[in-house]
Amino acid sequence: MCGIAGIYSVATSREIDHVTLKEMCDSINHRGPDDEGVFIDQECFVGLGHRRLSIIDLSTGGQPMCDAEQALWIVFNGEIYNYRELKDELKKRGYQFKTTSDTEVIIHLYKEYGVSAFGKLNGIFALAIFDRTSRTLILARDHFGIKPLYYTLQQGDLIFGSEIKTILKSKRYQRELDFESLNTFLTFRYNPSPQTLFKDVKKLSPGCYLKFDEKGSVELKPFYNSIPQTNLAITEQDALIQYQDLLEKAVSRQMVSDVPVGLLLSGGVDSAAIAYLMSSSYSKQIKTFSIGFEGEGDYNELSDARKTALLIGSEHFEATITQKEYLDFFYKSFHYSEEPIAEMTIPALYYVSKLASEHVKVVLAGQGADEPLAGYKRYFGEQKIERYFKLLNVLPLEFITRFLPRNERLKRAAYASKFQNELDRFLAIYTIFTPPQKSNLIKRDVLPLFRDTNLSLIQNLYSNTDLLSDSLSKILYIDTRMSLSDNLLLFGDKMSMANSIEMRVPFLDVDLVNFLETLPSSLKLKKNTHKYIHKMALKKWLPDEIIYRKKRGFSTPMDEWLQKDFSAVARDLFNDSNSASRKYFNLDYINSMLTKHQSRKENYQRCIFALLSFEIWHKSFFEVQYK
Repeated sequence: MCGIAGIYSVATSREIDHVTLKEMCDSINHRGPDDEGVFIDQECFVGLGHRRLSIIDLSTGGQPMCDAEQALWIVFNGEIYNYRELKDELKKRGYQFKTTSDTEVIIHLYKEYGVSAFGKLNGIFALAIFDRTSRTLILARDHFGIKPLYYTLQQGDLIFGSEIKTILKSKRYQRELDFESLNTFLTFRYNPSPQTLFKDVKKLSPGCYLKFDEKGSVELKPFYNSIPQTNLAITEQDALIQYQDLLEKAVSRQMVSDVPVGLLLSGGVDSAAIAYLMSSSYSKQIKTFSIGFEGEGDYNELSDARKTALLIGSEHFEATITQKEYLDFFYKSFHYSEEPIAEMTIPALYYVSKLASEHVKVVLAGQGADEPLAGYKRYFGEQKIERYFKLLNVLPLEFITRFLPRNERLKRAAYASKFQNELDRFLAIYTIFTPPQKSNLIKRDVLPLFRDTNLSLIQNLYSNTDLLSDSLSKILYIDTRMSLSDNLLLFGDKMSMANSIEMRVPFLDVDLVNFLETLPSSLKLKKNTHKYIHKMALKKWLPDEIIYRKKRGFSTPMDEWLQKDFSAVARDLFNDSNSASRKYFNLDYINSMLTKHQSRKENYQRCIFALLSFEIWHKSFFEVQYK
């Protein structure tokens, strides 16, 4: 696992500044503390940089790497799990290899297949390939966006990197807030690709490549444009057998490493399943790592994690973090996340990654099962809204919510049930700040800057779901490529790499997801059972006590904190004389939300946390000298 950065100055024909490229790479030193490398071609005005975390081919896998003719140069961040099979195929075609790395496989695969080579990779990757013959630079990001890749076009030149820090090191980029993206953030509490809150800085979308040639022309296309079709003929037994086989293969192939591999273990069923499969196929005792909070609320699952560790016989490590430790890192976290993703579990993931980094370089994690398998409660709501729309539309749901003012889930269901059109309803399900709330929140003089592109961000993915049999299958498809890639997976990558540790996610194995997306939704959400086929399959390996545990994840006591002393801290931040909230938002409205939440009249936890995340992010990047 590594970090990459680069510049291609085709428009300005500027020589590549070695110092700037070195600073870009140094800014992501945490992604690759083991080694660094730079390739500069002043004749072509291109520079590629690389920071390396050595995991596979420890002695000969250095980058940037080139082919024998030095016509193709690559910098690559990630792991290719099927590289050995691809290597055997390429050897049969006459290709010779000097290393045992997956990087060299990508070079030859690209030479053989061009951009279609990326679709053959089963793994996690963000990469750049410079073709000296055609003077073309190609960027690519893996199928589900597990690895991030940012880029910007400045004066016709392309600047890119694994993190936004690399772009901020370039003197050609001047920081500016993107208000269209801020509007999107207030809707989703994160920014789907290609948006970021930095104007003109884009995320390459999952499963896509960008080709940039010496004339400055840009080609942006998907290399993986999955259009799944529901297989209504499959039996539950056949689905069960295939799922078990594919999950076993996914875990096995993702344990490929020349260094020890551990597991981030929550108290839930998903990481428990991976734990069992790891322990049954690994010759050594695996190491597992868990984090918890003080107290005995739903947010503390250490006891459940211990039981799983005992079952599989792992060497188990755990830690408990206090409110002070959580908040101390929360303020610092935006240096690493770079985007104000309003997820309360981010500090917890940082601390558990830090714990793991003391023992291993690679961990597997249970992320990625809930989206393709219907694990969240919102999926139950969507299924019922689709089936009973006419009935729900005449029920006085909004009136009922007045008697349950802290039931945020019911309020969201009431709001979403107004929309019969699937696309509009999906957007309503995702929405944190509704349009009426935004009109109260955003100051009138800045409101014209908040152009609304929310629906279009979903539309591109929704257009690939015509062959799926129902709305639940469609929203699962979208979530797997949007809320996963640019929310959960994005901060998963940033927090693990902040500790120089690689996180792998077996549930997003390409073969496994491709199969899951053909299954009828009735095998994913059956009556009240979420992830039905998953749980039935796991009976082969795990006891019911673990399979049917209450879902908690790495949750936090933020609701409780905002009812106590942390509410005053948040209020002071919002009302500071130099705050972003004072500049863009109606402070009276924010203060009212804080008061109502603290007095338990409403549950504004998610709204307040989103605004707080934006506030601290803005201070980190726009109000202090960022380094």
